[in-house]
Amino acid sequence: MDGRNKDVMVYRFDPRRKYFLVSLHLENKPGELGNLANLLGIRGINILEGFFGGIGQGPKGNVSFFVESTNERMDENWLKDFLGSSVGVSDVEVKPAVEGFLCDSLNFPITWNNGDRAVLMRVEGLRAMLDAVKTADPIGGKNSVYAQGYTYGNAAWGNLFGTHRPKTKEGLAEMLTIYVATGWGKLELLELSPGKSTARLRVRDGFECVGLSTGEPESHFIRGHLAGAFTVCFGREVRALETKCVSRGDPYFEFEISP
Repeated sequence: MDGRNKDVMVYRFDPRRKYFLVSLHLENKPGELGNLANLLGIRGINILEGFFGGIGQGPKGNVSFFVESTNERMDENWLKDFLGSSVGVSDVEVKPAVEGFLCDSLNFPITWNNGDRAVLMRVEGLRAMLDAVKTADPIGGKNSVYAQGYTYGNAAWGNLFGTHRPKTKEGLAEMLTIYVATGWGKLELLELSPGKSTARLRVRDGFECVGLSTGEPESHFIRGHLAGAFTVCFGREVRALETKCVSRGDPYFEFEISP
């Protein structure tokens, strides 16, 4: 935790505190978000966390957040009316906690900011699924996990390259930071040779092997995903080899891409 972790609002729980979930549409005008925060602050309502999506893509955007109030007389109806009468705000929905538990069930589906639908999974659950494949087939399981990653990476990067195909190493390196933005790991493009269809990448804090210590390379899903991505990038099928892995004591992961 370095202070810049990307929290995604899912739920809040504390029976001693008064939480509300607020979801509304806000006009796309300079200062409207600040005005909304000031409006709530004046009433003693503290914004805990949230998101704003679609601001800048149209006349209105979706704004949602968890708030806390110490005013025991305030309820969801008062808060909804208060916000609904504000300039620049429309389509207000407010949801109170139940037994101290409050979940964001007002905003669905989850999408990337380009509109692609996504799902959010805990790392423990995803790793358990991958481990189940390897356990069910001790001989071919790792290859199956690699193949799943390859298929996913090939499809995902085919979609991305349909939007933008970078012309330089620096451009590709920036696109590869999507792995950082989506929580997979901190990825660096160390070497790239398009003519030879080769590359070398380093990943820190990769989700697949955090806490593992088997003495062997274990990042088969990410390895396959990178192979699928660079197959799209180079326009020919390539493989990925994991040359360093935290599971065998290395300080980070490294992958070599080649035909």
